[in-house]
Amino acid sequence: MNGQNIFMLATLPFLAFALGSIRWSDPSITHADRNVPTVAITFDDGLNGATTQAAADILERYGARGTFFVVAHTVTEQPELAQRLRDRGHLLGNHSFNHPRAKQTDVRYTQIERAQATFYEAYGECPRYFRPPWGIQTPFVNRAVRHARMRTVLWDVEVGDWDKQDPQRLAEHVLAKARPGSIILLHDGEDGLAGADRSATVAALPAILEGLKARGLTPVRLDTLLGTTGYIKRC
Repeated sequence: MNGQNIFMLATLPFLAFALGSIRWSDPSITHADRNVPTVAITFDDGLNGATTQAAADILERYGARGTFFVVAHTVTEQPELAQRLRDRGHLLGNHSFNHPRAKQTDVRYTQIERAQATFYEAYGECPRYFRPPWGIQTPFVNRAVRHARMRTVLWDVEVGDWDKQDPQRLAEHVLAKARPGSIILLHDGEDGLAGADRSATVAALPAILEGLKARGLTPVRLDTLLGTTGYIKRC
């Protein structure tokens, strides 16, 4: 028997276990109750220094709080900003450890576990919500979410704000799509890298918040929108 065959025989038990414990589709949350006039404004890909802080400051100025899906390695790089968001009432979500694109062949998907360990070391608790980079869900990503006792949260309002746009048009696109229960996807960073230019998104926030108010829609944290706790103690 050659080495390749021996390797295949050795890995068969693991593969059988892995394939037997996955689901090829898992439900993800894209919106909440359509009969309740609340929405969640969420941000991906930070922390991103002054840009993240500016977004949070504008939300607070309007009496709102946001949900920041954080690339976890930035928590250790920008601990004061992460703590400030928590202290001021914003919610942190898990957006992987370093934002790789999940592959269908990535059986050992460890990004969630590594990120949760980072959050737990910093705060003694972990985010309840996970948003996969680029929204990519594979069976192995889904299994990792279940193992961590988390929920995958996507969105129903997305306007491509990572591509530079006129802030007023960006705000108009968000408001045209927002409905009761909507989860709005915006970006305060880019893949967890420092210095990404998200100035258009920040500039659009006042018009978004004012437009939501005019439509009778109140922005709340994601856990408030979904009626659950935003963090878990055992992680």
